[in-house]
Amino acid sequence: MQAKYRGQLVEVWKISHQPIREIWVRHAFEQARLSWNEWNKNVLNFESISGDLALVGDFLIQKDGKRFYVVSRDNVYRDLVFIDEETNFEIEN
Repeated sequence: MQAKYRGQLVEVWKISHQPIREIWVRHAFEQARLSWNEWNKNVLNFESISGDLALVGDFLIQKDGKRFYVVSRDNVYRDLVFIDEETNFEIEN
């Protein structure tokens, strides 16, 4: 799904264990840029400068086609503006 993050159009994935529809997320797993934490399967490890992680329910952003950022579920409405209304409905569920 797409959203605006700090005024820039970005790709967003709500982190979950559901089948992944976003192609960029599938590619990142295939390239080992994303992986589930081996000790806690609700934690996503991702490639970044600091070797960050995120939790199921948070939102992973791909910016500039390569860098990942996380928006916590608590800050989603503060930091992201989703492009279509249908997406906003899905976020709540």
